Amino acid sequence: MKTVQETEISHTGFVEKQNDDGSLMVRIIAAPTCVSCSANGSCSASDMEEKLIEVANPEGQFAKGDTVKVILNQSAGLKAVMLGYVYPFLVLFITLIIMINITDSQGIAGLVALAMLVPYYLLLYVTKTRHKKTFEFKIRR
Repeated sequence: MKTVQETEISHTGFVEKQNDDGSLMVRIIAAPTCVSCSANGSCSASDMEEKLIEVANPEGQFAKGDTVKVILNQSAGLKAVMLGYVYPFLVLFITLIIMINITDSQGIAGLVALAMLVPYYLLLYVTKTRHKKTFEFKIRR
C-alpha cells in the first residue's frame, strides 16, 4: 500500500495574494528534482522556475504571506503530462504518417501535422473549466 507522500506531488510556497472570490494565489519555486543528487550544489539559479498557482482557500484559513505546501495528486500530474505532451505527440506523429502516405510530400505532411495541433490545443482551451476541476490543488501548512 502506498503512503500519502507517494501519491502526492507537493511544493512549498507562500501566499502572494487573496482573490476577490476567496481563492489564493500561491507562489512556488519549482526546482529540478536534484535534492538527492550529489551535484546539487552546482546547480544554478537558472534551473529554478517561479510559478503562480491559484488554490482554493478552505474556510479562509490562510492569509497573505503564509508559508504553505501546495499539493496535487500524482495521478493528476500524470494526466497533465499526457494532455500536454503525449497526446499532442501522438496527434502529430499519426497525422504525419497518414499525410506522407496520402500526399507523398514530406513538406506538406509536416505542415498539416503541425496544423493539427491547433485544434487539439483549442479543444484543451475550450474545456479548461472541466480540466480545472481535475487539476485542483490543495494546500496545507
